[in-house]
Amino acid sequence: MQLSLTHLSKSYNTHRVLDDISIDLPDVHALVIIGPSGGGKTTLLRTIAGLERPDCGQICINGKPLLFDAASLLLHRRSIGTVFQAFNLFPHLSALDNIILPLEQAQGHTHEQALTTAQAMLHRFQLTAHADKKPAQLSGGQQQRVAIARAIAIKPRFLLFDEPTSALDPEITSEVLDIIKELQEEGRDLLLITHHMGFARTAADHCLFVAEGKIRESGSVESLFDHPQSEQLQQFLGRVTRYN
Repeated sequence: MQLSLTHLSKSYNTHRVLDDISIDLPDVHALVIIGPSGGGKTTLLRTIAGLERPDCGQICINGKPLLFDAASLLLHRRSIGTVFQAFNLFPHLSALDNIILPLEQAQGHTHEQALTTAQAMLHRFQLTAHADKKPAQLSGGQQQRVAIARAIAIKPRFLLFDEPTSALDPEITSEVLDIIKELQEEGRDLLLITHHMGFARTAADHCLFVAEGKIRESGSVESLFDHPQSEQLQQFLGRVTRYN
């Protein structure tokens, strides 16, 4: 995937969350974004996903600028699989129907096509026995697996993960991280925010350190983790890896 950001800024009221971000990544397949809470990571990810409109600047993905008119945004959002920390499942629908719905409404599949795809996704993630359960009847790990299955079912250009394990206990966290690693090994393009530094090192081929609305450092995972250039990144890694 090619990703280019040019003078990207975003503010909420008087608080500037993204501050004139520019970067060109000509060939990235697994991009991890790290940084302190409130530094702009999620806003950056949501802007790339077309879920937030920047105040100014441009986003280009695979050489094509992201346009923010309604029709262009709809097409862009339909081409991306997103998985968030809150699962974002429809509470009144079963696990099966949570996967079927976007296939029918956003992708234009017939019910039979959507059903076949959804059943295959549930089988892949060992959820067949839970197909008829509502989200409230599922564990946190099962809900997140349904969310991942739904994201993959639409055959997205790339997948976005925003702290997908933050609401999970350690055992289930490892299970979900294993699934994401499998997707990366399959060659899928991923953009990931995580606080699991060990996982970031093994799953990503490029890393951005975002703090105070700016990309403070960018490079290979090895270079940022083993040879951080800024005192800010050194301190951050010292805090988050202390007990890992």
